[in-house]
Amino acid sequence: MAGLPLHRVHKDTGIDQFDVFIVGSGPIGALYARQLVDNGHSVIMTEIGDQDTRVPGAHKKNEIEYQKDIDRFVRVIQGALATVSIPVSSSVIPTLDPSAWRASDPEQKLISNGRNPFQKEYNNLGAQAVTRGVGGMSTHWTCATPELLERDANENVYERPVIYQSVHRDNAEWELLYNAARSIIGTSTTEYAKSIRHNIVLKTLQDHYKDRKVQPLPLACHRLRMEEGSAESPYVQWHAADNIFGDMFDPAKKKKKNAQDVERGEFVLLTNTRCTKLYPGQPNSSSDSSSIKFAEVKDLLEDLLYPGSSTNSGFGGTREQLEHKEEQLIPNLGRYITEQPMCFCQVVMKQTLVDDVTNFSDKPVWWQKAVEDHKEENPKDPIPIPLQDGEPQVTIPASYERPWHTQIHRDAFSYGEAGPLVDSRIVVDLRFFGRQMGCEDNRIIFENSLKDPYGMPQPTFEYEPTPQFAHECSNMMNDMTDVAQKLGGYLPGSNPQFMTPGLALHLAGTTRLGRGDVEEEYRTSVADYNSQVWKFDNLYVGGNGLIRTAFGANPTLTSMCFAIRGAHKIHQDLKTCPKAPNPEAPLQNTPECWVSWTNNIDDPNFPDHKRLRKPHRQV
Repeated sequence: MAGLPLHRVHKDTGIDQFDVFIVGSGPIGALYARQLVDNGHSVIMTEIGDQDTRVPGAHKKNEIEYQKDIDRFVRVIQGALATVSIPVSSSVIPTLDPSAWRASDPEQKLISNGRNPFQKEYNNLGAQAVTRGVGGMSTHWTCATPELLERDANENVYERPVIYQSVHRDNAEWELLYNAARSIIGTSTTEYAKSIRHNIVLKTLQDHYKDRKVQPLPLACHRLRMEEGSAESPYVQWHAADNIFGDMFDPAKKKKKNAQDVERGEFVLLTNTRCTKLYPGQPNSSSDSSSIKFAEVKDLLEDLLYPGSSTNSGFGGTREQLEHKEEQLIPNLGRYITEQPMCFCQVVMKQTLVDDVTNFSDKPVWWQKAVEDHKEENPKDPIPIPLQDGEPQVTIPASYERPWHTQIHRDAFSYGEAGPLVDSRIVVDLRFFGRQMGCEDNRIIFENSLKDPYGMPQPTFEYEPTPQFAHECSNMMNDMTDVAQKLGGYLPGSNPQFMTPGLALHLAGTTRLGRGDVEEEYRTSVADYNSQVWKFDNLYVGGNGLIRTAFGANPTLTSMCFAIRGAHKIHQDLKTCPKAPNPEAPLQNTPECWVSWTNNIDDPNFPDHKRLRKPHRQV
């Protein structure tokens, strides 16, 4: 620390020590910041990437060019994702010009841009990637926000973690948290109610699977309107971290007061800034607990290191610690990966389904008008579906008999582009996500001897599928093909297939939470169910890594639930003398007053997504 200058943000704000320091500006970091700042606390956040949207953390798919052509958004996602760990082979290129450079040792490996000589091919999460930038992956995510499947009648855990042993108390807590999280991110199931394609897929599957509760996929978005009181736009506004930040970046709202008349605390987001290291103080001799005293950050543009005060972030275990069995402050960090096995295919709709579009005998008035207007404007179009008709967005919810998550829709990922030979309007994507139990040996190792492109220890994956739930993957694939055949024929090149591990981008388990009153959970976890790291009085973790259970659904909504609990605990700590979690102490329920702003339309901080900001129409 000696010789490093204090970060200029302290002089610029006049704040010697911020109340809370947050690393990362994705949805979870944004939610922590929103709750704490709105309750009067000063928060400083670092983001290793830049702001690359006009509104900080906004969804890039809201741009009109991608609204009109969803397949073009595939390139945006590919550009945003950086693969974490890439196995390397020999640097020898036999057909290279003899005058070109080559390594003097033919066994040497290239190490730039994620190439990792420690990474084995057979146990890699080959498609696992990260997005560096304000808003994180929420700037290009699907916006799917399902809940995790709860315990069954015999109290067998399927997806949703158990915070309280009492089923009634646990269900009540999750209901409170999920309702708040849905409001904060703006989840809806009605935005595609007037989409012809959506209704074709929805009705077809409801007719075939009457007992499986086929329904619209819950999505964080809202349908645009041309003007107040006018007809709906053919486009939706996709929600992202900017919806969670709300109006925090509006200079006019800097001193906004909450319903309790508390003025907002100071909020600063430092972009292109890497949190390099945390400095814990000496353990408390009476309690064996530690505190984080300082954070070392680096301005990546100026290449300068700064120390600064902090109260939030995390540690990681290195290969040296593991191989030499050195003491680790957080011994379970990076272990118990719960990756999602994923299968995928695309179909072209059946002829009978497309032909039925013009059968108006059982169709609503809006359907008939949309088709007739389209035919009048585009008489040479062989497809009767309007050009800007909304995509299908359908799901068959996970059940105890079929505990996998399904997305039957049309959307852009880093793969699955329809291509020029088929019209995207008659293509349906099927993505089914399975479960994978976390085990201690499925882990991330950090290589101190090798740096990633941003100068941090390079991660290496050691992951192999476990036998448990293997049969579910086979059943899941069979289920997907059965559903696909109800809708159409396979698009050549997109036949049913399992995808490269990591492609779901829902890596979890690596900072898993656990109950202190359950010995196995306490022994194998990183933090308690307030997201507070064991044996630390001011260190909290956030994100999908907190989920300890095997799950198939999109995890963002559940991770937001944990952020609601964690922020409340930090708020309480800042009013008292914080202490490390006591494994034997009972966990408290989240007070309803903590989330009342999410359901009271008269609250000044109520998340009114439709009025948050107007669509961008001029510079």
